[in-house]
Amino acid sequence: MAYSVDALPRQLLLFEESGSDRRTPLLVPLGTDAVPEIAVCGDALGAALLRVNPTRSVAVHYTANRRVILSSSEQRDGSVVLRAHAAFRIAPEPIAEAAVRLYLTGTARDEQRRLARAITRWHRQHALPPAGMAADEQCSGVHHDLRATLHRVNRQHFEASLDIDITFGAHVSRRLMGRHERRSPRSLIVINPLLDHTWITAWYLDFLVFHECLHEVVPPLLDGMRAVLHPQEFREREQAHPHFSRAREYEAWILGPGWRKLSAAARAARTKAIP
Repeated sequence: MAYSVDALPRQLLLFEESGSDRRTPLLVPLGTDAVPEIAVCGDALGAALLRVNPTRSVAVHYTANRRVILSSSEQRDGSVVLRAHAAFRIAPEPIAEAAVRLYLTGTARDEQRRLARAITRWHRQHALPPAGMAADEQCSGVHHDLRATLHRVNRQHFEASLDIDITFGAHVSRRLMGRHERRSPRSLIVINPLLDHTWITAWYLDFLVFHECLHEVVPPLLDGMRAVLHPQEFREREQAHPHFSRAREYEAWILGPGWRKLSAAARAARTKAIP
């Protein structure tokens, strides 16, 4: 089968949302973008290219990208550039070869999925998390105090053992009410700014923050080639929360009858906050 850039996934992404489809790559927060891009051929991926596809001219560019760990592009002259996060400089042979096979050979969809999972699993274990959000950049809210909510949830459900930051995000989403990001030195919980509204009840925010805190204490389970974001322990603890059942119904109301007014209010508040 002839190689075609268009026939293969252009980017192997790192999804920030904890609720991403489990078939997709798992969140792996990366380092800063301060490191300049370096064009290198001859490290782990370069060696894999010589083993797997020695007749094709491919340039390997190592980057410090925080959202994309692998991508490929075809240049005007027909040559191919494989862009990879710098962590792949030290990738073992099987992972480097998986990256090359994923982008530079004709593989079936199931095989592509298997290779992507193997690569993402390895990368998750070796990439460094980004720096935590500065305190003055965190938004605790106008109508709701997220720091107070986190303090209450931490005390009631986690014996005040968590050292974690929390903020309302910058963008309204209809997909996720919150997400958990592993950062250094502290992880960060980001709550949908849609919820900073007088209509939103305190008990729902408590449950949502509890859910995101669970990601801190019950990490994803790496099961073979599959990353389980909500393993059995996670689900059991979540379902034991007193507001578990009605929280699902409440989210249905947020995304249904309440959506128009909540989203409009959130966007208006965002516009007003921008000087």
